[in-house]
Amino acid sequence: MTKLFKTVSKTLAFCAMAASATPVLLAGPISDEKMAKPILEESPGLKIHGLIQLEFSDHYITPRGLDTENQGLIFQPLLLLFWDLYSSKTGPLNDVSLTTGVWNSWHTRKSGATPRQWNEIDPIVGLTFKAFQDFQFDAFYTAFNSQTNSYDTSTNLDLKLTYHDHFIKGFSINPYVEYFRDIDKLPVVLGATSSYYFSLGIDPTFNVGPVKVELPSFVNLVASDFYQRLDGSDGGSGAAVISTELKVSTPLTFIPASYGHWGIYAGVQYYHLNNEGLLDGNVLLGATSKRDKDLIQLHTGITISF
Repeated sequence: MTKLFKTVSKTLAFCAMAASATPVLLAGPISDEKMAKPILEESPGLKIHGLIQLEFSDHYITPRGLDTENQGLIFQPLLLLFWDLYSSKTGPLNDVSLTTGVWNSWHTRKSGATPRQWNEIDPIVGLTFKAFQDFQFDAFYTAFNSQTNSYDTSTNLDLKLTYHDHFIKGFSINPYVEYFRDIDKLPVVLGATSSYYFSLGIDPTFNVGPVKVELPSFVNLVASDFYQRLDGSDGGSGAAVISTELKVSTPLTFIPASYGHWGIYAGVQYYHLNNEGLLDGNVLLGATSKRDKDLIQLHTGITISF
């Protein structure tokens, strides 16, 4: 129920570049490594890199449109380690890396079946393959663990293919297609059987001086039984979630590189919900008693890469 995979897939370029001894500055999640600025000395022996992201927001909204919390302050720290398994400048396969990490959600308001401020912890593991310089394929396995005993642990498989285009200097669209399947179904608001959805998205990116501007947008096309109505019937198929965001990020260059590479970011994200089962689910979750079809999330954060 997190934004974890989308964050991971947008930061894996850092691992691939570092593994090939190409230094970068990570100012928030990057989706086009060709726009990053080299600032490090080459370290050909370094095979492990990492990312710490500390995010604060006014909502906890998942990529599947679940409005989990909309009161108080939401703190969601993320820790990722990138392990270089293979790197080559020749041949079709350029990089293979392993990602391991953990994501948490901590809320100032206590909620859940056993009300707590620590709401969720999600471990993640996955492989990333980069081929023909511009194609990236991610295969990730995640688990959603409720710390409030609100649901049994749900496990999921997420596959994503991204093309990092560079036809226009200083601007890229970065289209992708994603396949999400829940292995162990989340019983709170989704259907009783394992189901899936496809996500079609883009991440237009360009720089304005030291500031990187992104407009990530996506639509989720769900199977009819991915969401479930309160009466037990299927929620319906088609475009269930449509989202777009304006996000800006910049490096904190005054911090010495020996302390890692720091950046800050801020964004506003809009969600349009178009599925009866999803709307029923949000009522059941209790973040709002309304069947709101339009949601807005404000978020900001700090990234530290090493």
